[in-house]
Amino acid sequence: MNDNTTPKEIQENYDDEISLKELILKLQEFWSEIWKYWRTVILFCIPFLAFFLYSHFKHIKTYQANLTFMVNEDEGGGGLASVSGVLGSFGLGGGTGGEYNLEKMLSLLKSRKIIQKVLFDTLVLDGQKDFYANHLIRAEEFNEDWSKLDSEIDLNNFLFSHPDIKTFSLSENTALKYIHTRLIGNAEHGIVSLLSSSISEATGIMEIGISSRNDQLSIALTEVLYNRLSEFYIEKSIEKQLNTYKIISSKSDSLQGELRGAEYALANFKDSNRGLYNKKDQLEEFRLEAKVQMLGAAFVKVVEQKEIAEFSLNDKTPVVQIIDLPISPIEPSKSSLIKKLIIACLVGGFLSAIFIVGRKIIRDALV
Repeated sequence: MNDNTTPKEIQENYDDEISLKELILKLQEFWSEIWKYWRTVILFCIPFLAFFLYSHFKHIKTYQANLTFMVNEDEGGGGLASVSGVLGSFGLGGGTGGEYNLEKMLSLLKSRKIIQKVLFDTLVLDGQKDFYANHLIRAEEFNEDWSKLDSEIDLNNFLFSHPDIKTFSLSENTALKYIHTRLIGNAEHGIVSLLSSSISEATGIMEIGISSRNDQLSIALTEVLYNRLSEFYIEKSIEKQLNTYKIISSKSDSLQGELRGAEYALANFKDSNRGLYNKKDQLEEFRLEAKVQMLGAAFVKVVEQKEIAEFSLNDKTPVVQIIDLPISPIEPSKSSLIKKLIIACLVGGFLSAIFIVGRKIIRDALV
């Protein structure tokens, strides 16, 4: 020991050694207590072992089909910005609209509008052509779930017979809402979603997937979900530009028709009055020629507007590209018996240890 060590420091070191020794002794005491009551530990583990064994043997195989894709977010900022002033001069507007909202895109994926379009597409599965909704009902055995519901609406052996949602009965709407909830999930009610989605912030790559008890249904449903989502997303992204393009195209077609009519009238007039030099006839010719020139100039201007609107439409249209499609065969989900037994023993052992140690602490405190 250093000669310069003060009595206070010596006392603190001694207290630390005593505290550490007491801690080790106490832990040994607790361990001895747990070992002494090993039968209690086993009793605690038994119900957990039974539960995990039951869940293992009742495990239902599911097939997860995943599809990855990306959206080209390059809206041609330089090109579109260069013509924005020109678009504005024609009253068409030239805003770029900002970057695409990828989170919004995946939110649309879970909307009823998209889901309903998908559910009432048709698919041939196991030789049977039917709605995706009915294939899901059979594959996921929703009828068994409905038979357990305490509801006045009878959905036993229910299947959809038509896709006209506006005319759905109460039972059809109930079934549709149930399937939609099962697809997107409900955390508050403990319903795990069949549909999954994610975005990689680093790469901007998106992934969607469907998990069902039929691998072919999972693959087909994932693909049709992607198709409906991309179609709707592109349609809404270019809605304004497409409307502008259609208006200008209609105006261009109308002007072209008027111009051809005026040109035909002028040519017909000249053929009918060839060799005549009547002042009245010359005045009519001048009027027809002026009309042709005016319509020609207007048509040239509209064609220019149409080309700019078409450029804006093409530049604004997002490019949605598939990276990886789900392919068969898909590995089914598995339940590991060893893993479940280990978890059961850990949970049971932990809870029994708390019980035994807690009981000892209370008992020692009352002595």
